[in-house]
Amino acid sequence: MVSGKNIAVAASVTAVVAGISYLAYFDYKRRNDPKFRRKLKRSRKKAEKTAEKISGDASLDEINSQALELLNIIAQEKLPESPEEKEKFFMAQVSRGEALCGAGPSGYADAACRFFQALKVYPNPVELVMIYQKTTPDIVFKLVMAMMAQEVQQKQARYFDVFPPEDKHVRIKDKNKKESKKQAKSDDAKEVVVPNRALFTTKEFAEGDVVYEEDSVVSTLLPCAQNGQFCHHCLRKIPEASSAFECDKCHESVYCSEKCRQDAYDAYHQYLCPSSSSSTAREFAELAKKTHELAPVLIAKFFGILVDREKKKELARALGVSEKQKTEADEYTTWEHLESMRYLELIPTASDAQVLRKLGELMSNSVPGLNEFVTSERYSMLKGKLDYNAYAVHGSDVPKETESTHVSDTMRDDHVAGAVGISLYLISSHITHDCDPNVQIVFPEGTDKAAIKALKPIAADEELHISFVDPSLDVETRRKQLQSSYRISCKCAKCEAELKAAEATPTVNADTIDPMDDSTPSFAAVAASPSPATAAAAFNSEHEKKFAEATLEQSEQAAEQAAESESPEQPEQAAEQAAEQDVEQDAEQDAEQEKPSAQDSE
Repeated sequence: MVSGKNIAVAASVTAVVAGISYLAYFDYKRRNDPKFRRKLKRSRKKAEKTAEKISGDASLDEINSQALELLNIIAQEKLPESPEEKEKFFMAQVSRGEALCGAGPSGYADAACRFFQALKVYPNPVELVMIYQKTTPDIVFKLVMAMMAQEVQQKQARYFDVFPPEDKHVRIKDKNKKESKKQAKSDDAKEVVVPNRALFTTKEFAEGDVVYEEDSVVSTLLPCAQNGQFCHHCLRKIPEASSAFECDKCHESVYCSEKCRQDAYDAYHQYLCPSSSSSTAREFAELAKKTHELAPVLIAKFFGILVDREKKKELARALGVSEKQKTEADEYTTWEHLESMRYLELIPTASDAQVLRKLGELMSNSVPGLNEFVTSERYSMLKGKLDYNAYAVHGSDVPKETESTHVSDTMRDDHVAGAVGISLYLISSHITHDCDPNVQIVFPEGTDKAAIKALKPIAADEELHISFVDPSLDVETRRKQLQSSYRISCKCAKCEAELKAAEATPTVNADTIDPMDDSTPSFAAVAASPSPATAAAAFNSEHEKKFAEATLEQSEQAAEQAAESESPEQPEQAAEQAAEQDVEQDAEQDAEQEKPSAQDSE
């Protein structure tokens, strides 16, 4: 069973890593509006009665139900935004919570609300949760944790209603969702339906139209492109070596502009720079290189970017800077977006454990609670999300991959070659695969910024498909790659049509093939059978076997003749053999002369 401590750590660290922007505080209305005060008083009395009922051995369902009621009570409250106000608010909430706990079970519900609100403004939630666990009544602690979990669930439930933003002209829908509420209620009683989400258009698009553009969440160069010619931040091709902006500490990472250099340092390079004050960064880089994977670097960059974005949001709120064109989707953090993506279930490896330990040493000071939050299972989950959802970024003049620069990471790539990097996108990760796609990902600016381009006319409310592999490959190669990389058993229309066409082609029996017969079918004809690789192998095997037998027989005969001609003979024997041959030839000539011709017989 999961302990209360584990629940506390998971819930609180999720809050800090996800950077959930809670919005609550006792404002002017609470102090001055008589109607509001009366409403709040009634809600408190109701909560107190419920708390008395569950103060004993409460079940998990009862605790969750009470937590949901408490969330509704504090929904009208607002949190302060400035650091000074937050500090005063925190002290007031903790003091009030302690006093309510001292009043006995009747004050437990309201105490949980006060501790919950204090937790939301405290800079290190993990530390505060540990204090709560040691100093508050068990039922109060469970209520606080349940309130955190319930709020996260409420937020997740409305996620697909607000994301993607309307100006992207696409939406995420569950293809398994029932059209009728009555049908859904009936079917749900029989079985649990697993969501099958995909990306659909909200308007029509013509061939060649750009459906939407999207910035990457995190990206990195492939090892073959880390040659000083490409920007380590946006992946742009740097026109001239003299125009590159190097990291002034390690001189290894280069950038196309001062902005890219500064943005990279603020977000992640300050942790990953090999020439930093700690040797941990260099050790992490060497360890990641040995694994021949980009996932460790991408995950480290991801956490750095996540923290940097939340810091900038917090700074903007503290300075009173208004955020332009803010939408409902902006309340979700990068981590919460990531949680909505599909992923491949991977088994943790020994190298994963080494990378995870080094990652904790690298970033634990900057990301409080990272060690507790990123377990081996969660690290594998992050790798699985990258493996399933990341795209290859294509550029120009990309060096060829070698054995030393090869990486094992999976990436969606409909090209044969030319990838410069790998990148993850929030919206495009929800596009599903089809070997006959209606859209393609392109990079018009030569950076990791993506554009989804229509390959054919697309109707409104039509599902978008992209090819995860090169669609020009034969059907068996495509299906093999999709199964091994994505565990997809492709049954798209293109695959089905090509398989039926292959089945209709007559199969040649390799056992009946005469290797010396001019009428033997060619290799190309045999390869056109339903299983080209198998038929070709059978043809080659049988042909080579018979050809080898014939060649061996001819070689033995030639060897015998050569041996006879080269063996030394006595002069007398040679003369006798010559005489005998002359006599035989004379006898044959006489016999021929005595035979009647065809005319004589007639």
